[in-house]
Amino acid sequence: MCATPTFSTPWSVSSGRTFWCWGTSFFIKEPRNKSCVAWHVAWHQDLTYWGLEPDTIVTAWIALSGSRSENGAMRVIPGTHALKIIRHRDTFSPDSLLSRGQEISVDVDEGKAVTLELEPGEMSLHHVKLIHGSEPNPSAKRRIGLAIRYLPPHVRQTAGTVDSAMLVRGVDAFGHFRAEQRPLCDLSDAAIAHHAEIVGTIERILMRGTGVRGAM
Repeated sequence: MCATPTFSTPWSVSSGRTFWCWGTSFFIKEPRNKSCVAWHVAWHQDLTYWGLEPDTIVTAWIALSGSRSENGAMRVIPGTHALKIIRHRDTFSPDSLLSRGQEISVDVDEGKAVTLELEPGEMSLHHVKLIHGSEPNPSAKRRIGLAIRYLPPHVRQTAGTVDSAMLVRGVDAFGHFRAEQRPLCDLSDAAIAHHAEIVGTIERILMRGTGVRGAM
């Protein structure tokens, strides 16, 4: 899916002929969740704990179900992609869909927020420093989104570990990432082991300095 032209071509137009997929994440909100905090995404910037530099990275957020205001669609603060990374605090809340339950530690002017409503199959693109978040889903409809992280080959990992990514298009001339192996068949032992290795590396990057495991 990451290499499907429908999703990858808009990014290639701005980034160039060569780019990687650094990772994917499902964001699923089950229906009828009326808590003011449960299964939410607090205001945050994607790049905060990723260890990637520079910030020429984009998240493609693909709606696999309808994503509307009533079922917890993403909200963004326009223009905040131009800011530096703002200090975040880690809550490790079990109600958060984020790895560390992170949230921006200063007040966000929600009056400037814009809701990105999407129909199934539509997507939004946002810069990894854009402030965004979403509310719980009190509706009767499930909300399912898939986030794909695309980056050009000059981006590098600075967290002190060897990182990997999937080469979506072009030829890498930088060597900053180890190319991930495409599975030869579904659910093969080799593919499962390779996936576990990748997830373990990402978990160590995201959770470094916390002493906590289990982000993925």
